[in-house]
Amino acid sequence: MARNIIIMDSSASMRRIIRTMIQATVNDAVVSEAQNAKEAQGLIEDAHYHLVIFSRESSDKKWLEFAQKRLALPEAQRTNFILFTSRKKQDYIEEIKRYGIKEYIVIPCEPYALGELIIRTCTHFSMRATRRYSIHDTRATLEQGSNNFSAEVLNFSEGGMLCELDAPAQLHWFLPTMISMEFSLDGTTLKVAGLYSVVRRLIVLESNSDYSPRRIRMACRFISVSEESKKQLAQVFKMIEHQEGLLVHEV
Repeated sequence: MARNIIIMDSSASMRRIIRTMIQATVNDAVVSEAQNAKEAQGLIEDAHYHLVIFSRESSDKKWLEFAQKRLALPEAQRTNFILFTSRKKQDYIEEIKRYGIKEYIVIPCEPYALGELIIRTCTHFSMRATRRYSIHDTRATLEQGSNNFSAEVLNFSEGGMLCELDAPAQLHWFLPTMISMEFSLDGTTLKVAGLYSVVRRLIVLESNSDYSPRRIRMACRFISVSEESKKQLAQVFKMIEHQEGLLVHEV
């Protein structure tokens, strides 16, 4: 999942410097720019952004009140904020803390310092819109045309799954696949089929002697799920949560 970030400052050159620092250290950042608070608010209201990096000069009380409201939203809808400043203005830092903005960075700084702050503030865990589940020995079948590929499912949600498989030459990862998953719960085998998906991220875990991929890990997003498949997934989630409840009760 990409980190959607806004840089807010009246200076185009400063926005460019911050953008370059982000792109040098945060591999999954998608960066937008805003000259002022009005532009930034418009962007946030039109789409979901995980983080705004803003300057003291580009902000005012209305902006801080807007940030306070965004920080009060449920985690999946929340926007985080980082102040950047040319010098440590303690009075303003204390003021932004009263609005719930906890992070700041003094510019100039090393790119890795900003990158570390972004990753700490905007974690993948907090960016997840839906809960992920994991069941031991869950398998998936990925179907492309006449080819079928078996994969081990590491985790899954109503929106997608993370899986590992030996890398077949016939798999075209850039094309959609039809996925079915098979679970074993309470001695019962459940199957959810018809999950039309695309690959969002691919990592090579092992390579062959010729450096071609041997084993890969793929994050897949479900882009079309039938109503029946949604019901089947909901049944699986309910059974997992029931098991979790029993375990908590036993403890």
